[in-house]
Amino acid sequence: MRVRLFTTCLGDLFAQQAVLSTARVLRRLGHEIELPEQSCCGQPAYNSGFQEEAKPFIAAYLDKFRGSEAVVAPSGSCVAMLRHGLAQFFGEDGEARRLAEHTYEMSQFLLDVEGLRAPKGHFDAKAIYHESCHLSHWLHQGDRAKELLSGIEGLELLTFREPQLCCGFGGTFAVHFPELSIAMADEKLQDLGSPEPDILVASDQGCLMQLGGRIAAKGGKRPEPMHLSVLLDRAGVGK
Repeated sequence: MRVRLFTTCLGDLFAQQAVLSTARVLRRLGHEIELPEQSCCGQPAYNSGFQEEAKPFIAAYLDKFRGSEAVVAPSGSCVAMLRHGLAQFFGEDGEARRLAEHTYEMSQFLLDVEGLRAPKGHFDAKAIYHESCHLSHWLHQGDRAKELLSGIEGLELLTFREPQLCCGFGGTFAVHFPELSIAMADEKLQDLGSPEPDILVASDQGCLMQLGGRIAAKGGKRPEPMHLSVLLDRAGVGK
């Protein structure tokens, strides 16, 4: 399949490794990778209450990715925004509806399109998976990404006692309500339990930045925040 990557703003600025790992895993699975001109998904404006100001970003995505066989992004949050925005602003456009249906978060694409279950690989670590809010509640994926980790040799997968707890990032929420955002992140980290994991895995870079920042602020070094795509890449999935 010809797969176009939507790299996301955080991917471009802070998480290039997640984007590269996404491309490498998909290429190893036999897909042809394309990188069109990028745009923002419009979520910062939309979540701040400026819905009409978000519309041009969705229009730019529709223009630049029109006709895609599949679009994959290393972010459930951005994919949720793109799908929702295409339906809200351009729901009468058949191509917009088709593009929304063919825009996938990385784990969603691997599970639902690739049909990948318990892929083979090797990675020695204790890992815990964080279910990001948009991936769970807007894309209805829950903890399905664990299926992609279950077959990796050497990986011990731990579980949060309360996996539904939010990390507190929420994009502009963390800017407008920093004290509440920090308190939510600390509550999430208190739920790590025992034994302490080596790595904290998530499919959204915003969550990883939020929780990783709080781990560092407290002087900790574990767990190491790691994007799901990076873990799958380092485990050799698709080789």
